[in-house]
Amino acid sequence: MARLSGDVDFGHRFGLRTRAARSGIPGQLILNARRFRDGLKDLARTLPTLAEGLRIELVEDRDPPLLIWSIAPSVGDATQFMRFVPAYLIRMLQAHRGSQWHPKRILTTLPAPRRAKLYASQLGCPLVFDSPLNAVEIERHDLYKTKRSVDRHVYSLLVIYAEYLLTKAPRSESMRDAIASAIRDGLTLGRSDFDFVVRRLGMSERTLQRKIGASGTSYSLIRDETRFDLANSMLAHSNLPIGEIAYRLGYSEIAAFTRAYSKRFGQSPRRARVKADKNSTSIRV
Repeated sequence: MARLSGDVDFGHRFGLRTRAARSGIPGQLILNARRFRDGLKDLARTLPTLAEGLRIELVEDRDPPLLIWSIAPSVGDATQFMRFVPAYLIRMLQAHRGSQWHPKRILTTLPAPRRAKLYASQLGCPLVFDSPLNAVEIERHDLYKTKRSVDRHVYSLLVIYAEYLLTKAPRSESMRDAIASAIRDGLTLGRSDFDFVVRRLGMSERTLQRKIGASGTSYSLIRDETRFDLANSMLAHSNLPIGEIAYRLGYSEIAAFTRAYSKRFGQSPRRARVKADKNSTSIRV
């Protein structure tokens, strides 16, 4: 639709029209949750059943807490969807806290749109573009806010039904994609350790190691491929200094990143950025 209309803001505007009451089980759960934190966790668990390839997690072990989300690599070009999700999430969260509530900040890996100030005004909070992750930052005290006039009996039934749907939902995402997505989220949060991935995927270390072995690959191989995918994305679509990119990908120094990248692609990160800039210019012309 966006391509046909030429409307680069289609995803954002469509997200602003979200109504929780019309958003299936995820919407009904957040409307009927007593505590905001419970509604967020319900949303993170159930929303991926409506949007294939979407992963969401509430991260509380940092300040401020945040709701991070990512899209599986198999989804392909998802620029409009990535513009849709922040607006959609804000409207869903406001269904619990009220239309006057706003998050602390919104972080997005996308570059700033032409009307960045309008986006911020419509979402009611600062936006950080070219961020290493996609997330909604939430004030910690908001997590424990409660909503009046909720039917606990209805909420309990919704939770049971949601659990039933989750057990029946098809696993469209491969284990490799799931691990890559968890690694990508970890890197953006400054974590490259295996323990983070284990916790992110909600399984034991032994189970994950067994699944990785059964898929015929290794954790280090998936981690390195994910690093290089992120590197290419940041080189092509952001103005971040190469030293900053190296740091965000977990390299101790820029020289180590340059060596690894050059060995993989036969050219330096700087040269890759120049080529990406030339290709982008030729497409616009």
